Amino acid sequence: MKLGSLVAITVAVGLAFAAPLAAQERGGALKIALFPEPPTAVAGLSGLGSASIVSSKIYEALVKFDFELKPQPWLASSWETSDDGLIWTFNLVENAKWHDGKPFTAADVVASYQVFSVENDRLKLIADKVKKVEATSEHQVRFTLAESIPSFIHMLNYGNLPIIPAHLYAGGSFRENPANATPIGTGAFFVKEWKKGSFIHLARFNEYRDRTKPYLDELYFVIIPDAQGCAVAFEEGSVDVVSASNLEGFDVSRLAGLDGVKSTTKGWEMLAPHAFLWINTQKAPLDDVKLRQALNYALDKNFVRDVVFSGLATPPRGAFDSRTLFFDPSVNAYEFDVEKAKALIAASSYKGEVLRLSTAPVGSAWARLAEYEVQAWKEIGLNVELDTNDVGGYLKKLGERTYDLGNIYLYQYGDPAVGVTRNFYSRNDVIGSPWNNVGRYSNPRLDELLAKADAVGDAANRSALYAQAQKIIADDAVQVWTAELQFPTLYRAKVRDLITTALGLSDSFENVWIEK
Repeated sequence: MKLGSLVAITVAVGLAFAAPLAAQERGGALKIALFPEPPTAVAGLSGLGSASIVSSKIYEALVKFDFELKPQPWLASSWETSDDGLIWTFNLVENAKWHDGKPFTAADVVASYQVFSVENDRLKLIADKVKKVEATSEHQVRFTLAESIPSFIHMLNYGNLPIIPAHLYAGGSFRENPANATPIGTGAFFVKEWKKGSFIHLARFNEYRDRTKPYLDELYFVIIPDAQGCAVAFEEGSVDVVSASNLEGFDVSRLAGLDGVKSTTKGWEMLAPHAFLWINTQKAPLDDVKLRQALNYALDKNFVRDVVFSGLATPPRGAFDSRTLFFDPSVNAYEFDVEKAKALIAASSYKGEVLRLSTAPVGSAWARLAEYEVQAWKEIGLNVELDTNDVGGYLKKLGERTYDLGNIYLYQYGDPAVGVTRNFYSRNDVIGSPWNNVGRYSNPRLDELLAKADAVGDAANRSALYAQAQKIIADDAVQVWTAELQFPTLYRAKVRDLITTALGLSDSFENVWIEK
């Protein structure tokens, strides 16, 4: 085993999670603005970012990641890998409890993998490469791989493999389990009350394994369904924390400049939110690459950055976010060119058909983006109409593939094998899933390249393979790329140690405290 990695982990933890200069103070309630209201607080049951922000206080994972995307202990206290990278042994914390009082053991990790290797579309990608997951002792679990998986440790992030209790979820249907009505985790907080449409109230778990934590007594996630309401609530002090994702861009700098307010752009290193439009590539006339290229050329990405997102974005260059490993800046970025877009339309199979742009009410910036897209495409001769839905209806259309075009942003999770390639594998076009290869793109050559890139151990080889894949995806205009999103977090200066890992607001909050 690579025991050196164990030493490195111990050193890294000391650096990454060092105590603040001031002594932490116990007590208080923290109020966080939240929208959209998640359908559940059970980890892994919803793909919405708002669901992760809530559930990550209730549930935990084996590892978390620092700002440099290096893994740090969470429910795993340490781990070792074999020299060939095929065996990963995780030593687990020994004093953790579930919120119902049952002890946390390796059996919970095994059961969680069995659930999410089926339920999580990203973890599915490596399921056939994992030969065995076994509890080798009460507090040790071993993963045996059939082949090396370079991104394996990143695959164990909270978004892929949250740990759920085996005594409630071993066997049966995860999504239909009656335990979903009462979230039970090992996290620092538990659900005390949920008043639909108003707030989610979490309280301190007094039997958390580190009895000095969490420092906070209570968390309130305040449901505020519009950007103006979020801005007013933060300015008036009704909430202590708000993400720029819930604000108008022009309000961010104003609110950040208020007395007693701090802001940070940290906490998005792992997620790297990447905005684009799904294109239903198997539905005529969108199966025509010339039409898809025209959709890209017709959009002014600088306008999207400056006007739609008030500067809180970067124009993208294809499917890989510039914050993600193996990003290739040389791919065709589809610089704004109306005349080229018109020429492509003229040369395409498009005959004036109505194209429907599906949207969901998730903020005014997204409404502005959709309105701009419709106008920009009309200027090149496309007949595009808005199709407005609630969040559930929108995701249903994506899942059933009954849409034409649909705005969305997804997280990239640091390594493309975890968060990017899932969107382009032919096998991931699964009716019912609103998250992966919703565009229904199928290209055997791309499948081959991605499979090799996701599996090869040498970084230089991975980079070369991903570069070829990015070129194919860009040239085929598989999506319409709109923005690399930036979501600063605004918070009261009295709130300390709020953003300490690459998960940002989707971290555990066990270390957050309020200065009196």
